[in-house]
Amino acid sequence: MRDVICLQLHSAVTDGPSHPDIHRLSPAVADTAVGRETCVLRSTCFPPERRRNMPVPHDCLTRGLPVREFVCAYRTLRDDQGHTVRLPAVPLSNPRIAAETLAPLLAGEAVEVFAVACLSTEHRLLAWHVLSRGTRSSTPISLPDVFVPACLTPGTTALLVVHNHPSGNPAPSPDDARLTLRLAQAADVLDMPLLDHLIVGDAGRYFSFRETGTLAARIADGDRA
Repeated sequence: MRDVICLQLHSAVTDGPSHPDIHRLSPAVADTAVGRETCVLRSTCFPPERRRNMPVPHDCLTRGLPVREFVCAYRTLRDDQGHTVRLPAVPLSNPRIAAETLAPLLAGEAVEVFAVACLSTEHRLLAWHVLSRGTRSSTPISLPDVFVPACLTPGTTALLVVHNHPSGNPAPSPDDARLTLRLAQAADVLDMPLLDHLIVGDAGRYFSFRETGTLAARIADGDRA
């Protein structure tokens, strides 16, 4: 990363003090896109000990190095028939309302599905991300899986995680409880309040960690802040 930054500040590189990690370019080469891309290739693809006298691939000199751009895009959620999925535009602050609103998105799933709902300041749904699909008894989840979508969705000020139990019984397992505590701790660090962790079952049944008090104290602290 230091090599690329120094390339962007070309005058500082060519006129400033020498540094073992700075590659000096002749003015004729440095002012061209090929020259910049060639140095980026040397700087980022190989360790320092292999960069200095490494020949430049011919195709990079003739065609240039393609640069990848990170793009975050959203699309309308559709059902199996291709119809747009629509939900009531209501705040999801209340666990029962949240469960009634979001449970249809997991209805009919034969395996456990874990998802995150990104919420606005008024706790209205901004985006819905399915994070994993597992087996009938479990599904793998990591902390970045949960918080990266929330951080990348503009306007997100809180999040709500939901998963289903295909058995129909929404009672939490010990793993569910441990995951909820880890998510709450990470949410505190990232200043991204975890509003609730809902487990939905059949016949309208659900379990809310907030209702049971697991998240109540943390949510109250976040509301006061």
